[in-house]
Amino acid sequence: MASRLLARRRLLHFIQRLDPTYMAGWVHKDICKRLERFSDEVTKGLSPRLMLLMPPRHGKSRIASVAFPAWHLGRNPDHEFISSSYNVGLAMSFSRKCQAILEDPRYPFENTSLDPNNKSAETWGLHGRNGAYVAAGVGGGITGKGAHILSIDDPIKNHEEADSAIVREALWDWYGSTAYTRLAPGGGVLVIQTCWHDDDLAGRLQQVMAANPDDPDTDQFEIVRYPAIAEQDEWEDNFTEEIIRVDSKTVATRADIAEPTRLIVMRTEAVPPRPNCTLLRIKGEPLHAERYDLAKLSRIMKTLSNRFWSALYQQNSVPDDGAFFMRENFKRATLPSKEACNVYMTFDFAITEKQHNDYTVGAVGLQDQDDMLHVADMVRFKSGDSFFIVEAIISLIKKWRTSNLRLGFENGQIFLALQAQLVRRMREEKLYVPYETLQPVTDKKVRAAPLQGRMQQGRVCYAEGAEWFPVMQAEMLRFPSGVHDDMVDAQAWMARLVSQYESPRKPTEQKLKSWKDNLPRDGKRGISHMAA
Repeated sequence: MASRLLARRRLLHFIQRLDPTYMAGWVHKDICKRLERFSDEVTKGLSPRLMLLMPPRHGKSRIASVAFPAWHLGRNPDHEFISSSYNVGLAMSFSRKCQAILEDPRYPFENTSLDPNNKSAETWGLHGRNGAYVAAGVGGGITGKGAHILSIDDPIKNHEEADSAIVREALWDWYGSTAYTRLAPGGGVLVIQTCWHDDDLAGRLQQVMAANPDDPDTDQFEIVRYPAIAEQDEWEDNFTEEIIRVDSKTVATRADIAEPTRLIVMRTEAVPPRPNCTLLRIKGEPLHAERYDLAKLSRIMKTLSNRFWSALYQQNSVPDDGAFFMRENFKRATLPSKEACNVYMTFDFAITEKQHNDYTVGAVGLQDQDDMLHVADMVRFKSGDSFFIVEAIISLIKKWRTSNLRLGFENGQIFLALQAQLVRRMREEKLYVPYETLQPVTDKKVRAAPLQGRMQQGRVCYAEGAEWFPVMQAEMLRFPSGVHDDMVDAQAWMARLVSQYESPRKPTEQKLKSWKDNLPRDGKRGISHMAA
């Protein structure tokens, strides 16, 4: 009886009642605790929002997508639960496992059972109650269904989907237009995933939060990240249950207290960031060593690329030092004279002004006599006004106009729409600058490869002191997983344009003439007739 009552109150005891062999680490206890609070807030109609970001195969789905729905419906048999994943097949597998729990004789809620006439894998109900469960694939229709809890577990299948702007936009549209509209008043949203991309569902939700921190109508998620290997010491505030990450502190101790003159030893130790904190793990420790110890995680880390390890296991969609473009390859230098260089100007266009849409970016590069490409200037703005865009191009041409200036534009619909207006304005301003249309390259990484190669070989420099450099570097370090890539694209076009031309020739040194150079010389012997 005590076990049954405890399982009703506590999610972890519920799981262990059904599976006595279940090994729970601190992370599983933490997830259960947060889901318990989430469930209570749904019951009270407080509209909770919870986001759990966790590496694969660490037990997040077993707790949150299998055990939690069965536990919550047992406590709230009139609630409706929608569980979704990247396809309906995975969602239905969660559904079947959840059904099996309700049919298990150890299930502690004896007044909650499946409706024998409504228990398909895709949708099922509770006998004699209003409660129901729906399994749905992301993008699928759930019209007519309601949800006190909307659970979204792994909405992105793989990195191909994560890197596809079309897939990400479709996921966002589905979330806003289909899934979110199913929520009951006071209902909760639970997102469980790994961090594939800055602009995947979790990333987009965080962008909206950051853009509207004080808006009461903007969902503010509780975001909990669980990196596979701790990058800092991790503490839990015993009052707020917040996970606090801090670096260990270096302290000085004497090697021998009895002899004060002995050498002072410096060592690091975990120091609580505030009172009433419990140490969860120190830097370098695994998330759940009983399942994945450091040796196993190290093997995975060596197998995966830096990007995938960082995204899937460390919950950072891009390594801090970059993935495609590396931090070590960014060089700064004073700009050479534009008159001594070939000057290139390229634009990457984005014609709409939606809040999330890309920027229009113009980039200017100087190719010096040593074939070094100096990225000299950048303009970045959002505008759907063709006149504004054309005037921005004209202004940048005037600023960098030389006899060696060349323009490059992607041969796409946007440039074709601007071309006549741009040519007319160039003619009015007497800016007779040659321009080229560059053939589109769909794959962004392929398009950026020449720029990447130049940077790796140390043949790209960025203007010293440029105000735009920090924003540009941050975007490049997060490429191709970042929200924006317009500054990358503008430079990628420039690198492609530069590759078509030779660097300017170095001026030849002319020797000073002496009086001997004016003397006639014998063609055969190469000496003067006066030599005799």
